[in-house]
Amino acid sequence: MSAKVGNGSEALLLTVKEAAKLLLISRNLAYELVAQGRLPHVRLGRVIRIPRHALETWINEEAGLPEPRPPVVSFGAQRH
Repeated sequence: MSAKVGNGSEALLLTVKEAAKLLLISRNLAYELVAQGRLPHVRLGRVIRIPRHALETWINEEAGLPEPRPPVVSFGAQRH
């Protein structure tokens, strides 16, 4: 499962439900991990989002793996 944005690229922020699906855990467990401060997240008012890069880093840390290379973020062609 991959959350996509309108232009077909992967979303930078995931919903808790999307993150739970990627982790193959229940939505309730994902919310519990957020409430415990164990799962990286940001709050935008009452909305909770999981930064994709932070989730990938968290998975590697939990598994004892080295941190992956940072993603290259592209917002389309730049005009000069």
